[in-house]
Amino acid sequence: MFKLKVVTPHKTFYDEIAEMVIFKTIVGDRAILRGHVPIVTGIKEGKMKIKKDGKFMYAEIGNGFVTVDPNSETVIVTEKAEWGNEE
Repeated sequence: MFKLKVVTPHKTFYDEIAEMVIFKTIVGDRAILRGHVPIVTGIKEGKMKIKKDGKFMYAEIGNGFVTVDPNSETVIVTEKAEWGNEE
């Protein structure tokens, strides 16, 4: 598990532990797990899946960027984020 934070200009949407997060980047889909190599990349508007306690939660996010630091936390900064339904 790792620390995941999802922030928008108006609020902190998610700030908890996660097992995995999946989202669209500018070069394709990306899944982040504990110990992922450090990255900084742009993200595209679309679905995001957060796995916690063995179950997926679904959200819609806007454009933005992500930073992954395996020694700290994964931070997604996005224009918008709202909970959604399964695919």
